[in-house]
Amino acid sequence: MALPRKLTAAEKVNFHNDFPLLDVDFTIVTDEPSGIYNCISWTVGVTNFWHWPGSLLSDFDNFYNQFGYTRRTKGTIAAWGHADSNMTHGCVSGPTHGPCWESKCGSWARIQHCLNELNGPVYGHVIAYYGWKRIIIKPQFPKYFLKYIMEKREYSREELALLKKLSSGIPAETRQEFEKRFKAWKNSWMKGSLSSVSDPYARTKNAEFRELASLGKSIVPLLAGKLTDESNFLALPAFEQLAGKRFTIRIDSTDERIQEGEQGRAYRTVKHYLANQ
Repeated sequence: MALPRKLTAAEKVNFHNDFPLLDVDFTIVTDEPSGIYNCISWTVGVTNFWHWPGSLLSDFDNFYNQFGYTRRTKGTIAAWGHADSNMTHGCVSGPTHGPCWESKCGSWARIQHCLNELNGPVYGHVIAYYGWKRIIIKPQFPKYFLKYIMEKREYSREELALLKKLSSGIPAETRQEFEKRFKAWKNSWMKGSLSSVSDPYARTKNAEFRELASLGKSIVPLLAGKLTDESNFLALPAFEQLAGKRFTIRIDSTDERIQEGEQGRAYRTVKHYLANQ
């Protein structure tokens, strides 16, 4: 469909279910649904990574600080949550974002909306605002981010061979069951109430995840294999839960590596896992 556009009939139902205050008949769509980037990414102009700095307001402060923003009483970015310890969403305003505000709602479409239209059980309410630290003529990405997006993220032949060896040691029946359960869980990532949620760990709270996790630690090499496909970055919480702290990489929101998004963290995790076999 040509953009901008109105919500489809199905989208109206979905958006109204999550955001009952949203006037779905007048909502404008500015980008199609995508599981590559989310609300936080879009507030800083990124469309190729999924960013989740953490659930604390201080995590949001640290993340936005790296992109040149600071907390204000009013600003061009609004951060949402149910509390300072339960942040959920970010939206952005300005000349290129429509007459009011613009949100990339999880994996759903990017929409233009009035600020209070997203108030409710999913995102809560606006907790804080962010504005530029200083007057600038043109927004610029951090140097680390610009350098990172130019780098190739790939695995060596030796790493892929090791991963294949680790996976081949798993019984065929377990591998088959893993594929079935992983597919079912992945299909749930962008369905129902999870579709508009940016926190990757929210996807570990459904029945599909529990079915997958019940296969136990033996499937860790198979999960690592899935993570070599960047589109499976939301499988990272499953890998972490089953692989344990030794193979879990958490990046503090003050660390510039947070700019790499969840895709970058998944890549680092697999490299770390294979290096320690």
